[in-house]
Amino acid sequence: MIEYLKVVGTGKKRLKDLTQEEAYNAEKLIKDGKATDLQIGAFWAAERIKYASIEELKGFIDAHREYMTRIKTDTKPLDIAINYDGKNRSVHVLPAAIFIAVASGIYLAGHGAEGIPSKYGIIYHQILEYMGAKTPDNLNTVIRTLEEIGFGFAHQRLFAQKLFNLLPKRKEFGLRTYHNTMERMLNPFGTDKVITGVSHPPYIQKYTELAKYVRFEKITVFKALEGGVEPFPNHETILHLNGKEIKIYPEGINKEFILRKISPEENAKICLDILKNEDQNNTPFAILTAAILIMAYGLTDDLEIAKQMAKESLKFGKAYERFKRYVEITNEYH
Repeated sequence: MIEYLKVVGTGKKRLKDLTQEEAYNAEKLIKDGKATDLQIGAFWAAERIKYASIEELKGFIDAHREYMTRIKTDTKPLDIAINYDGKNRSVHVLPAAIFIAVASGIYLAGHGAEGIPSKYGIIYHQILEYMGAKTPDNLNTVIRTLEEIGFGFAHQRLFAQKLFNLLPKRKEFGLRTYHNTMERMLNPFGTDKVITGVSHPPYIQKYTELAKYVRFEKITVFKALEGGVEPFPNHETILHLNGKEIKIYPEGINKEFILRKISPEENAKICLDILKNEDQNNTPFAILTAAILIMAYGLTDDLEIAKQMAKESLKFGKAYERFKRYVEITNEYH
């Protein structure tokens, strides 16, 4: 490990990026427990100061993709490659938008964990739990919900155990590491479609390159609310959809309902009310988010058509029926 520390940690004037192979070897030492805690902390700090390069991130990804469990399914879902550290300044409408979107005829797959530094925010699968669902504890349930309902969520511990095992050290480190970037790009479902959001524009190109590297062909990436996959409720969002820019405006959306910190319990009630057609304040935002998912999946590249599909899914109760069945399956096989 020392040889890699000498490359990345020799001071601002002399530090260099690792090659892809060197990054792979360094991460392999870390995940296999062959680096000391002091060496790991120094390496993470050095990478945080200089920022991991594209080639380094590819190497880090390789180190985890070589052992992770692939989730085999007959579907080709849209991978919701959301930030694992969640949200803490706005309302999650993604849990409702997911079922609005899948009831429109698409397949969605998610993956994540909780308690991720440095934000330690609430993750959408935690909101689903407050809504009555269970986070699947086995991949068979993940595959069943995906193929039967259109949505499957895989916890990181189910497909990338060695990466999950690093979480206590990441918490002790307390700051973001390169894992925050690379873990969402593992493509555990082996699909060809991905949607991801960023907080900083330079990461748009970075995620685009990483997505191509892990064999995503249809790539949607944009600067989004708290780095998730929900658009901004207070100004335009520029969607980069397979290289095409699409401007999305928050028409009919009241930012006061979205840009606020609330409890998970209240957030769960909001999402349930949306799915039951008992909410007016947050529904337009959920429909817009669902429309983006529909477009990223590839049903249409016309925002108005996508929004109409989402509205019909919600209006006729199809979205809520999908959600109720998701709750039944995840509770039955948990």
